[in-house]
Amino acid sequence: MPRLRVTLVAPFARQPKATSSARTIPLARALASRGHTVTVIIPPYDNPAEGGRDEITDGVRIQSMRVPGRVSEASPLQALAQPILALQTARAAIASLPDVVHLFKPKAVTGLTHLALRGRQWVGYPARPPAIVVDTDDWEGDGGWNDYEAYPWWQRQIVNVQERWGIANADAVTVASRTLQAQAWSFGQPTHSVEYLPNGLDDRDYPNWWPREAHSDQVGQGGPEYVPGGASKPGSEPIRARLGIGPGPIVLLYTRFFEFSPSRAFETLITIRKDVPDAMLLVVGAGKFNQERDLATEARSRGLTGAVHLAGWQRPDALPELLSLADVAIALADDNLANRAKCSVKLLQLLRLGIPVIADATGEQSNYIVPSVSGILVAPGNTDAMAKAVIRCLTEPDLRQSLGEQARNRARDHFGWDTLAPAAERAYLAALARRDR
Repeated sequence: MPRLRVTLVAPFARQPKATSSARTIPLARALASRGHTVTVIIPPYDNPAEGGRDEITDGVRIQSMRVPGRVSEASPLQALAQPILALQTARAAIASLPDVVHLFKPKAVTGLTHLALRGRQWVGYPARPPAIVVDTDDWEGDGGWNDYEAYPWWQRQIVNVQERWGIANADAVTVASRTLQAQAWSFGQPTHSVEYLPNGLDDRDYPNWWPREAHSDQVGQGGPEYVPGGASKPGSEPIRARLGIGPGPIVLLYTRFFEFSPSRAFETLITIRKDVPDAMLLVVGAGKFNQERDLATEARSRGLTGAVHLAGWQRPDALPELLSLADVAIALADDNLANRAKCSVKLLQLLRLGIPVIADATGEQSNYIVPSVSGILVAPGNTDAMAKAVIRCLTEPDLRQSLGEQARNRARDHFGWDTLAPAAERAYLAALARRDR
């Protein structure tokens, strides 16, 4: 693999959304560790306070652009600010003298940056333009995120056009799911120009979540010994007391609530409690449209307020202690286009923590989990099957332990960014070859 100059353009700020911090920057670090010269450019239109920073971290230069006028994301002035920011981002990308520009998401500022880079190429500047790779980790248009967002009709159409144009006009594409791989092919990308690149984890982003571990093929060969118990857990009683959680078994739901109806989570709990009456649902996370309130309202209406604990959004450093309270976790994902296309970092975190997971067999959840080995998969939307699998885990400690250990092993050995980075490299080589034809 030749050493390349690679510039990654993040889709938005590092916070509050996740793609930049959980996908773009960890991949950049992995590429830098493989000898490439890597720059990340962040256009933080959704969080202007992040703008104006320039730093070098883990061998990666990270530039955060200044948002024109510090316009807020909800302002109509974004219609002016985003094109200006995209032009500035394209200029900064060219100034980094890249062999490859890797654009994350085909819409909004990165979509406009792609258009600006192509415009420069059409007028002959620079004389030898970089190859352009587009990364897609969600189905953005109709059937996907368009259906979740409160966009007016014209904005929905812009997203549809940007998604199709951006993917079709890239020199290569990286995709986070097999569904997105098929989408790229349907938009005209040749098979060899589309690389499957699921989400991974970088241990540097998860201090104190789990112990330092060797890959399974290194155990007994001089590497640090793998600890079957996973992350060191303090006694759960003080944590439960602090949170007001009773002594019964805990079923965890770690979510943003986009993937399913809140009533489905509650019906699953009701079915579980027929066999395990003291089981409770611990909900970690919050919905963009306050969907957790619907769950709380339903619990109150059925007299089961004490069976549901809403922990809400939590700081990253508070998550491992809270998540590790779970005896078992459920990953609900209705069988729709958006869920088939997504690749859940939250699910991967649970697996890496060694928490046994019962998941709907939707999209990439079926890739992360080896059925009945590193988790249990059930037919999407089948509440009875989900509940029966949870009951089985709650009543069979050996099964819980086996699933948790295998989940931890698989997440660690197959879904670290150092392991996944070669897929990005293959996309870069394909893009460079296509550019030079």
